[in-house]
Amino acid sequence: MKKLKLTAIILAMSLSAVSAFSCSDKTSSSSNAEISYIDPNQPVQQDPTKYSGNANKTNSAFGQEIEVNNTVFTLNSVVRIPNNETNNDYIYINATIKNNTDIEYEISSLNNFFMALPDGTEISSDVRTKLYALQNLPKCIDDYITIPANGEFTGFLAGGFVVPSGTDSFTVGFFPTLDNEINKSEVILSPVSAENISTDDSVLK
Repeated sequence: MKKLKLTAIILAMSLSAVSAFSCSDKTSSSSNAEISYIDPNQPVQQDPTKYSGNANKTNSAFGQEIEVNNTVFTLNSVVRIPNNETNNDYIYINATIKNNTDIEYEISSLNNFFMALPDGTEISSDVRTKLYALQNLPKCIDDYITIPANGEFTGFLAGGFVVPSGTDSFTVGFFPTLDNEINKSEVILSPVSAENISTDDSVLK
């Protein structure tokens, strides 16, 4: 009888250990995925050829007003905020977008904007910059912006970019999609150099 009881106890302990290991493994996987998603040490990078694809590219100098697809776009200013803890910089852009149609439409940092580094690597708008802006930079506008019919928007976008510390040249890309968010047949490319980048974040506060 004692032997049977001992066997039952060992079996119960084994099942408990397996169950605990399974739960621990699930928790660990979930945690790792979450940490990986907001890894503060690496900017999110994508296919370097994504934006160039089949889109018709129009170059625009920094601060130049240019019209493509009934949309007038101007890259007004760029602010860099160093993040010394992660060795990355947060980049925020100020743009003017004029809608020359009779239909209002919505744009977003993630869908309509990207950044290309000197090696051609494309970086999408990063959730970390948005969270930081919403907590610390009240003059930044949230991700989704309505451009009124025959109207315009000017402002800093909360959905900025995360780049390696000290990055001082890149290209800002804008897709003038109008009211069809998947229409990326046109892209406006605005090169940015060191003299165009400000480190005065007071304009965002």
